[in-house]
Amino acid sequence: MKNSKGVFWGGILIVIGIVALLRKLDLFYFNWDSILPFWPVLLILAGLLILVTDRHAPARAFVGILIAFAVFGGLAHRTDRAFDRHNDDWNFNWNDGDNDDQDEDNDDEEEDENKDEDYEREHSKRQEDGDTRLKNNSYEYAMEDFIQKANFNLEGGAGSFTLKGNTDKLFQADTHSSILGFLSNTTINKLANTATVNLKMEDGNVKLNKGELSNKAEIELNEKPIWNIDLGLGAGKGDFDLSNYKVESLKVSTGVADMNIRLGDKLERADVKIEAGVASIDMEIPKSAGCEIVLEGALNLTSFDDLEKINDNLYRSPGFEKATRKININFEGGLSKVKIRRY
Repeated sequence: MKNSKGVFWGGILIVIGIVALLRKLDLFYFNWDSILPFWPVLLILAGLLILVTDRHAPARAFVGILIAFAVFGGLAHRTDRAFDRHNDDWNFNWNDGDNDDQDEDNDDEEEDENKDEDYEREHSKRQEDGDTRLKNNSYEYAMEDFIQKANFNLEGGAGSFTLKGNTDKLFQADTHSSILGFLSNTTINKLANTATVNLKMEDGNVKLNKGELSNKAEIELNEKPIWNIDLGLGAGKGDFDLSNYKVESLKVSTGVADMNIRLGDKLERADVKIEAGVASIDMEIPKSAGCEIVLEGALNLTSFDDLEKINDNLYRSPGFEKATRKININFEGGLSKVKIRRY
């Protein structure tokens, strides 16, 4: 008797050959959209056979063929779902059609009421027309005198993002995307004199239209409030010049990205937290501010201008403890390149 690998691969070849031959001869027709989703049943049958039979050769062979059928059905089902046969787009949504996110979406309905209504109407029109052309949109929220502190949250996915400059608005952004488009909403709290701005890529299926992929956002914030900034990028490039902003805290989360971050000395203390996968992080820190960085993780390449090594994980600029303005950086990552330049 062949080993289990031989039975499995032999079964795969037999299954593919039989299906292809019978379909070629028009001896049967299956409604694959109805049958393929039930491929896990074959794995259940294979498991039952293993439980109720000994290691007899016929039983092992049949188990191998059932597993082969299941693998073939699973791959065919996934491939059939990934390819949109009605046009030339690839659709990479591997959701099995459940509504696990329905409750969460309902919870966010109240928050999403402040979305740009013009964008919503334009997006709905594109969906109806099947338009996958480049989506250009602008978002802004007026600056109000009572706003003293503000939060800015970016969920960018993959693409190119810039954050720099000054606007007389609280926030404004221009986005260009051939993927999904962006959504933005702003909430304010007059009692706390605060505002929260969110800019995120829209949830949905990522489609490549004849190889075209573009995702870009150019963002500006007002210089007056004290900012807490949260930047999330999956992959791509980020250019964030925050030197003119009063940044109280900055959080950066990224997977595979090339990021340039420039900080200023507008406040006495700024806390920075960076979580990175395989990324390149280039930071510019003013010499007028003391700088401390704590490294967590392994196999990171580091280059720190004028920072003294305190121990394997801690670096500080000379005279850090007596500095009147300080920037504290906590970096967590692996296989990343981290560079700190002083200007």
